[in-house]
Amino acid sequence: MPPEPSAEDLLTCLRVLRAIQADRGLLTRLTADERRDLLMMAGLVAKPERASLRQMAKAFRRVERQAELSQDRDAIESAGLRVQRRSERYAPLWLPPPEPGSEAAADGGMAAERPALNAARACYVCKQPFTEVHRYYDSMCRECGDFNYARREHTADLRDRVALVTGARVKIGFQAALKLLRAGARVVALTRFPVDAAARYAAEPDYGDWRERLQIHGLDLRHTPSVEIFSRWLAAELPRLDYVLNNACQTVRRPAGFFRHLLEREAAGAAALPVLERAPLAQHESLCRALVAPDSRAQPEGLVHSAALSQRRYLDEDYLEGEALFPTGRYDEDGQQVDQRDVNSWRLRLHEVQTPELLEVQLVNAIAPYILNARLKPLMMKSGARDLHIVNVSAMEGQFYRTTKTDKHPHTNMAKAALNMMTRTSAPDYVRDGIHMNAVDTGWVTDEDPAVHAARKAGEGFAPPLDIIDGAARIVDPIFSGVNSGNHVWGQFLKDYRPAPW
Repeated sequence: MPPEPSAEDLLTCLRVLRAIQADRGLLTRLTADERRDLLMMAGLVAKPERASLRQMAKAFRRVERQAELSQDRDAIESAGLRVQRRSERYAPLWLPPPEPGSEAAADGGMAAERPALNAARACYVCKQPFTEVHRYYDSMCRECGDFNYARREHTADLRDRVALVTGARVKIGFQAALKLLRAGARVVALTRFPVDAAARYAAEPDYGDWRERLQIHGLDLRHTPSVEIFSRWLAAELPRLDYVLNNACQTVRRPAGFFRHLLEREAAGAAALPVLERAPLAQHESLCRALVAPDSRAQPEGLVHSAALSQRRYLDEDYLEGEALFPTGRYDEDGQQVDQRDVNSWRLRLHEVQTPELLEVQLVNAIAPYILNARLKPLMMKSGARDLHIVNVSAMEGQFYRTTKTDKHPHTNMAKAALNMMTRTSAPDYVRDGIHMNAVDTGWVTDEDPAVHAARKAGEGFAPPLDIIDGAARIVDPIFSGVNSGNHVWGQFLKDYRPAPW
């Protein structure tokens, strides 16, 4: 079969036909049979048969559709969130700068004319179709995009207030703790890797403004006795506690090898850090020394050895190691180890989830929040304040009336459903003491699929509709909005800043 003619070949044909049209004598250079074939083919091209017309129309539609898809892809990729993901950096406020002197420059670019899509998309928030691409969110209509973008810088005056944030080392928990610190609150941040967390907070440009209000503790929420010990210690140590954010969540279980690069510095403790970075760890190290004293009867392994517990081998995957799976020095946009496994928890069905992982997920996502909420209630009531908050960070996976629910990760769905039920059951009780308890969906921030599948989807144009700043803004919003308005929401499952069905 001869090769398909190129565009250059077709243009050559066009020039020849124009020359023949100008001087038909050129046809004398061909034999009679060749002239007949040429004229017949030219006639069929000019006046094709019906089947050929249909084929040509389909080809033109296909080309036009590809051009429209390419235009839409370019428009989507121009949104600030997409640009930010490609640059692998997150900032509380960031948009591509508008042209100097333009109308967009006068209002920061929010009202600037934006590219229009050929095919309408459904808004991530309101579900209505839209064609104008928002300057920051490629998955939202203009109205929802403007509202969500404004919420990223929402704050309140939280001076003299104290907050507890679990899972505060990376991603949403880290950003939520920063929002609370920058609002003036004192923050007790929990993580399995406190030394690494201290270094991350110290890297923030305004660290000096709030470092004296930050306290970091190592705690493995899978170790229930340690959660109980820490709760009792905190209740005796703090003069007050205004906010509890149960943010820590095990969605995708990571093997021991995923965390191995953190261990050397964690084992060295605060001494591994520069002097100015050590202060947030002082109380944790003091607590650990007291817990391991000869006269202590505590079982504090999850406090004293929170990082080392990540190396306990419960499953076959904990024996996985090597550059192919956890390449040295390769980190994602959140500064976490790249995980190259082909399969992870997000794709497992009921019979594929092993018992240790099932138990871990319940301990981290439901049992630990239950204990913290229960044991810390007297401390929260101590100040007599009536504008207190507990935020149980949930997800749509825990919602029963979800039409798009799949048969994957049932253990995670169970845990979030349990967290929602605790909120639904206990919120009326706690609000009588001025504690406003809500479950909050962070929104779709991360593609939890294994790296190979996530990379394939990214190549096809997919990206989560929100980022970690959006997730953090959602979980602190009940606090900020309540303080600013005086209207404190309670007993709700909040999605996109609004009550949603359980």
